[in-house]
Amino acid sequence: MKVIILLTLGFILCSGPTRADPPPATPNANDRPLPQVTVQSQREQIEHQAYEFVRKATRNPQFRDESLPRWNAPLCFAVAGLPTEQGLFALGRLGDVARAAGAKVAPRGCKYNFYVVFMAHPDAPLQKAFHRNPKAFDKCDGVPAVREFLTPSKPRAVRVWHNVKAFGSDGMPMGASGICSGVVVDQKDLPVNLQYFASRIERYDVIAFTLALVIVDTAYPQPLKLGQLVDYAAMAGLADIAADADLGDTPTVLRLFDEPPDQQPAGLTSWDEAFLGALYQTNQASRTQTSQIAVKMTQAIVH
Repeated sequence: MKVIILLTLGFILCSGPTRADPPPATPNANDRPLPQVTVQSQREQIEHQAYEFVRKATRNPQFRDESLPRWNAPLCFAVAGLPTEQGLFALGRLGDVARAAGAKVAPRGCKYNFYVVFMAHPDAPLQKAFHRNPKAFDKCDGVPAVREFLTPSKPRAVRVWHNVKAFGSDGMPMGASGICSGVVVDQKDLPVNLQYFASRIERYDVIAFTLALVIVDTAYPQPLKLGQLVDYAAMAGLADIAADADLGDTPTVLRLFDEPPDQQPAGLTSWDEAFLGALYQTNQASRTQTSQIAVKMTQAIVH
């Protein structure tokens, strides 16, 4: 018995200390399943911002659910109130912006339809011009809109007036004043489109500009460069821009008067150029025009 005990004790001593099984390995933090996080790609963010920009920056002139107005007729620019050299610069820049967007520009000798006028304190001259020729301003937006243009409720460095006209989706003008299938209701002209096709994705008619009058108040206290003002005038004249739109931090010349001098855009930004290009390259008759513009803007900005 003693021998067995001694032998057993000797075996234990010779074999060294016993070792327990190692504890289970602690899982590595990197191996733990991470909570599912939805990360928006830069493209998705830009597309969403572009859609919001189009929705807020543009406005429909007459009725809900219209096409976004643009120029379908060739543009003929006139600039007044500047020295000759500066006037030629402004004319050239306006034409360059329009062509880059995809709008047509008429040759020399054309009939002016896009005026940019530089003048100090324009209220009185505009009122005089309106009383002299009231029919020059259409009343599609109502008389209050005309008054707001002539005498704004708050000072504006740039004010814009557009005349618009309805066209069929085939580009043919729609009749008004009881002529060529137009009708008059309550002394108001209502153009009638004789086209009809059963579609929920396309409009029967579209809206196009026939006149743009952009007035730049040279007495506005905020100092600005000519190039900035001309680019702003081009943007506001080529599209139907909401004057007081809250565009957040979107990089656009439309925020020119909201930024301190050291943060003002030098002119049209890549967003502005993408917007104008998309506006003039999408189908006006499509009811998804706003979404199409946002997609095209994203493609231009991302690439």
